Amino acid sequence: MAQQVSQATLAYGIGVSDGFISQVENPKSPSKYNLNHINEIARFLGCSPRDFLPEKPL
Repeated sequence: MAQQVSQATLAYGIGVSDGFISQVENPKSPSKYNLNHINEIARFLGCSPRDFLPEKPL
């Protein structure tokens, strides 16, 4: 959100459909990002995958 990237732009940047991004963002959907997705998102946004993970286990 801070980088103002649309779902479509993020989807294109990581090689998935914008429908998939929409499903992941919907709390009622069972779709989730896997570690490969998180790595690709971090690469696309220019940050670390650690930025998306909690410091301590949940």
